[in-house]
Amino acid sequence: MTDRRLSRGRHVSMIAILLLAGCTSAEEPPFPPNLNVGATPSSPGWNLRDDAGNRTGFDHALTEWLGKELDFTPVEVDVLTENREHDLRDRRVELVIANYSITDDRLDEVEIVGPYMITHQGVMVRKGDVGEYRSLNALAGKRVCATTGSTSLDQIENDLGFNVTKVPKKVYEECRQALHDNEVDVVSTDQLMLYGIAGADDGVAVLPDLTFGKEERYGVGLPLGDKVRCELIREKLRKFLADGLWEQFFREHFPNLPTRTDKPGDGPLKTYKPDPDRLRECRSAPSTTR
Repeated sequence: MTDRRLSRGRHVSMIAILLLAGCTSAEEPPFPPNLNVGATPSSPGWNLRDDAGNRTGFDHALTEWLGKELDFTPVEVDVLTENREHDLRDRRVELVIANYSITDDRLDEVEIVGPYMITHQGVMVRKGDVGEYRSLNALAGKRVCATTGSTSLDQIENDLGFNVTKVPKKVYEECRQALHDNEVDVVSTDQLMLYGIAGADDGVAVLPDLTFGKEERYGVGLPLGDKVRCELIREKLRKFLADGLWEQFFREHFPNLPTRTDKPGDGPLKTYKPDPDRLRECRSAPSTTR
């Protein structure tokens, strides 16, 4: 005859094990202790890595702050502009914080939370050549450098209204060097990126009144359908924009840059800071493979 007390004891023990397993699963953190984050290797003002491996810049500071807020240690991994979607899909990195513009084409492949910064396409030349560029038309026929896979190359081709010779490079440090070597006449990318480069190089200058193309909105990239992490990051970015941290980081990394800029023909003053209450909504995983 079966001992009912033994049977009852086994039953209680099994329930305890199941409850414990359920609690462990429910309390599993959304981020691992160490998280690979895609970063630019050579973007002054944003994320610049020195010879000792130390990093500085707005995107780097934001990465470190998100890690503290969401309880993970960022491991910053260099990514090229053209490889960011691929690196996210293949989970080489779990996030990308690297001047990552939100575009419809990219949103077909990955999720991007934001924006946390707004800028426009700008123009940088050798300091001695500033007087030659009084309008965008002065760029006609010039050799213009931008990075492969960037929105900048598309805007140079489609939004200027005249022909230039595009010179693609892997990173903007190569564009800066090509400018000094007289291999190109102009470097064009997001104006805030150019201000970062010019802040570290006395031999180049950004033309503040020459902007063109669409608004560039930077966000945090992550794999498509990762909604739990997306919602957590979205709420932290809202806090970052609303609580004065954005202004603190901006002043620290762009100390000589006004926080407002006039875009010709665009009417009211534009600000680099997005509205914290108008961040993109996070999406669920797609039902079919794109």
